[in-house]
Amino acid sequence: MTISMQTLQDAIVAVLITVGIAVALSIALVAVGAFLQRGKAQARKVAHAVTGPAQHPTQTDDVRELVLR
Repeated sequence: MTISMQTLQDAIVAVLITVGIAVALSIALVAVGAFLQRGKAQARKVAHAVTGPAQHPTQTDDVRELVLR
């Protein structure tokens, strides 16, 4: 059984096209993920700027210190 040169070239082209499509899809998915993460980070910055810095509770005189004996 022999494989013709045309059949071999067709198989190689099919494999290269499949690999190319897979690489393009994976790059697109990574880019979309990075874009969404960037959008979330910007939304957090905007929300933080609107609400202002976090208010930390002040310490009262009722606090007891732990002492090692």
